[in-house]
Amino acid sequence: MRMVAGGQAQIALRRVAQVGLGGAAGLALWALAAHWDEPAMPLALYPVLFVFVLVQAGTALALAGPLRIGRALGGALILAVPISALTLLAGRRYVKPSDLLDDPVLLAVLAVLVFFSAPFLSVSLRRRADWRRYEALFQSAWTITVRYGAAWLFVAAAWALALLSARLIGLVGMDALDTALAVRWVRFVATGAMLGMGLAVAYELRATIGPVLILRLLRLLVPPVLAVVALFLAAVPFRGLSQLFGEFSAAGPLMATSMVAVTLISSALDRNDAEAVSGRVLRTATRALALMVPVLAGLAVWALVIRVRQYGWTPDRVLAGCVAMFLLAYGLGYCGAALTGRGWAARVRAVNVAMALAVIAGAALWLTPVLDAYRISATSQVARYADGRASAPDLPLWHMAHDWGRAGRSGLERLAALAERDGDGDLGELLALVGDRADPYHYRQAIDRLRLPLAAAELARLLPVRPEGAALDPAALGALPAINRDQWLKGCRHTLPGGRPGCVMVLGDFAPVPGAGVQGIVLFLDDAGRARGNHVMLRGGEDPSVRVIYDPVADTWPLLPADVIARAQDGDYSIAPSGGRALLIGDAVLVPAY
Repeated sequence: MRMVAGGQAQIALRRVAQVGLGGAAGLALWALAAHWDEPAMPLALYPVLFVFVLVQAGTALALAGPLRIGRALGGALILAVPISALTLLAGRRYVKPSDLLDDPVLLAVLAVLVFFSAPFLSVSLRRRADWRRYEALFQSAWTITVRYGAAWLFVAAAWALALLSARLIGLVGMDALDTALAVRWVRFVATGAMLGMGLAVAYELRATIGPVLILRLLRLLVPPVLAVVALFLAAVPFRGLSQLFGEFSAAGPLMATSMVAVTLISSALDRNDAEAVSGRVLRTATRALALMVPVLAGLAVWALVIRVRQYGWTPDRVLAGCVAMFLLAYGLGYCGAALTGRGWAARVRAVNVAMALAVIAGAALWLTPVLDAYRISATSQVARYADGRASAPDLPLWHMAHDWGRAGRSGLERLAALAERDGDGDLGELLALVGDRADPYHYRQAIDRLRLPLAAAELARLLPVRPEGAALDPAALGALPAINRDQWLKGCRHTLPGGRPGCVMVLGDFAPVPGAGVQGIVLFLDDAGRARGNHVMLRGGEDPSVRVIYDPVADTWPLLPADVIARAQDGDYSIAPSGGRALLIGDAVLVPAY
């Protein structure tokens, strides 16, 4: 009986300690948020303290289950102190150090650094010799993830209940709870306390609320993901790389799929061979998926290389480049392990440990001047302009001025010197529009005005006109509404099989309107690979008229298959009376919509 009472008292003390730690962390975060502009506190110190509180409290709460609260607090310092120092170093790249907290990329890197480091810390604090043992690391990582997931669900449910309770008792004129919840520091403290309670209870029920169910469900997704990836890779040679790496970068979907594959493979192989998939179908599917990861990651790297060649480095592309290279390393490791014989699963687990340490090192490096994405990006954009690969409207000047910190401002100064040297009035005008008091609307207007002749000339060059031999004046296309011109140009930049542009204009008197000028129906590819259309009247000195097209037979505004564009380019169409005149292609009857 005494043992039961002692156990319950210990549980109660652990809950009180974690509730207190969570509440104290919430109070500290509120105090920092409420006094961030306090003159007595150096600006560079604010983001450092904010990150320190988050990392210290978040890590201590994660460790407080397996470890006593005092040891958890001391152990959390092993992460919180160096990460805070790296935050101080990273803050120097911003015009204002507090801007660091508005940078989602840097915050994501900090989260990755903590997420990958916490399992190593947790395992080493319990038994130092096990700090690289995969079984212990795997169990710790998934346990922390599940505990935090359950705890945040508890926080959401508790807040929903609190708000409902305040509303209910408010119906009888009692607004004390509603008044209390309106106080900002109360909300911070309550959220932290509830999170601590949720984490404490989740640890107590770790035998029930564990990662086993999630891992068992995830491994069931391996065969369908394998089928989709295999279908994609089989279709790439027939679709062609030019179609894959078209107007929009394919790097994002490829990297996301690679991450899913890595997660599913790790889930299927579990912490050891005894817990891993044992059925022949699932084990073979897992091994086959491991062989495909480097192909996906390699395509992602190549897609990113193409975008960098076209548009230079930006902070997002620097991050994507790092992620893609890590995924390629994962893929090569997985593939090499899967190609070996017996014991390939154990070698995949060894790859996971090595790559986790590499990710930690890479995330830490991101916070140092060695991997300053703003400096890399600004240098790249200045070089693009200096060697003639980019004109003034093609440069991300607004982002350099407002989003790329000190390196972006330095890049603008170098561009200003180049503009003065070369007498580039366009660049000088744009630089004058991106200052501290700049208006993004006027900047965008200037960009559109400077790009107009270039876009009109490109559209005139790409847009096939039928019947054969007809041509358009680029000046007339320059007067088009910007939204239509951009849609057509984007469609033309997509390519049909064989490399032809994904657009065509068929001339004809489709609308019986006096003074209609040059008329035609323009068909162009959209982002989904379907053909859309507009009727246009280019009326000399007047503004052009652009309308959607309509199919009176099908009684619809049609979305057509892409091959109608190729048929129109080949002259496989006719124009027939239909009120005015209609363009007949295949089964479609296309007229201007009135």
